[in-house]
Amino acid sequence: MDLLLELVDQYGYIAMFLFSWIVFLGLPVPNEIAAAFAGYLTEWRHFDPYTSFLFMYSGLLSYGIFGYFAGDRFGTRLMIRKFKNGKMQTLMEKGENWIERYGSFAISISYFIPGVRLVMPYIAGTAKGITLIKFIIYAAPSAFVWALVYFQIGRYFPKSFRRIVEEVSLKAGIVAGVLVSCILIYFLLKLLKRKYPSFLRKRIRYRK
Repeated sequence: MDLLLELVDQYGYIAMFLFSWIVFLGLPVPNEIAAAFAGYLTEWRHFDPYTSFLFMYSGLLSYGIFGYFAGDRFGTRLMIRKFKNGKMQTLMEKGENWIERYGSFAISISYFIPGVRLVMPYIAGTAKGITLIKFIIYAAPSAFVWALVYFQIGRYFPKSFRRIVEEVSLKAGIVAGVLVSCILIYFLLKLLKRKYPSFLRKRIRYRK
């Protein structure tokens, strides 16, 4: 936290833009904590909340666009070289599987899954059929909701936001998992209904 305060003291609102780049810059601060910290500063350092959120959200989108172009140009090698560990390789494989199974919708879901959110822009850049415009369409709304939730946690719970962020992150992952399962069931039923028209069709009984 002291490191984030130093950035704010030196760069002001620009630091909130950099908060979304914290992990890529090699600083051991989770994105969720950094986003909530931006909200915290509006209460304890009297930064304007609208300007603070705008800079933080812009940083989040710019990181995604950077990741998309990097993935399009270098593939996922850049992230693997930057973070040389088995966990990053696992996240990459998980993200690629999500793209294959859920298509562009995986981009939206990824913002609520710790870790996957970091690598998804690179994977989207390598995927065929996902243009930059399509990436932004799926990423921007989810990024906005994610940023707003953690930003508001920092604003309204300045003394306990770190504990709350951890709990919210865990529950967000569970909710995202349930949502994905529901979507899969929906498309599976739709596919079955298309292939087998009589499937799920209710039998109508007439009274004689």
